[in-house]
Amino acid sequence: MRSLTIFAAALACTAGAALAQNKGGGIPSPLKIKISGYSDGGDIPAKYTCAVKPPGGSPQIDWSGAPAGTMSFALIFHDGDVHPGKSFDDVTHWIAWNIPSTSTGLPAGVAGTADLPDGTKQGNNIARKTGYMGPCPPAGLPHHYTLEVYARDDLEKALSGHILASGVYNGVFHQ
Repeated sequence: MRSLTIFAAALACTAGAALAQNKGGGIPSPLKIKISGYSDGGDIPAKYTCAVKPPGGSPQIDWSGAPAGTMSFALIFHDGDVHPGKSFDDVTHWIAWNIPSTSTGLPAGVAGTADLPDGTKQGNNIARKTGYMGPCPPAGLPHHYTLEVYARDDLEKALSGHILASGVYNGVFHQ
């Protein structure tokens, strides 16, 4: 779990480093992201959260605009409003990497297994379960959820500024 947390944190942090280290010398290309059921910045439908029993699983995610040279994709879905133990960490709801470069998204209801048939790997979420965990904030103020997708040129060197493109998509949910 600790190594996946470090991987997720390092991957998220390298987005800023990629701005300075991108092979082209500029800002990485933006990926266009679309999530079924809600607009960027919109309310996340209950069917993708803990508000329904059983939870509906992950939404369909589509992306486009990956640059030439993309060898794989990675994604992180997290709640930046929570900082466990007053740390700089936030709450990871989903982490996946090694998504094939030929992919243009993920289907709804991705299985909660560490290894998917296409080679995609999934790590543990905040509940220490593999795969997607929908938003489940305490009652009260809405929480803001961010899905980040990265196009990477070299899986082994991903933490060394080899992000070719990235995209961010936000949603809000409250109970």
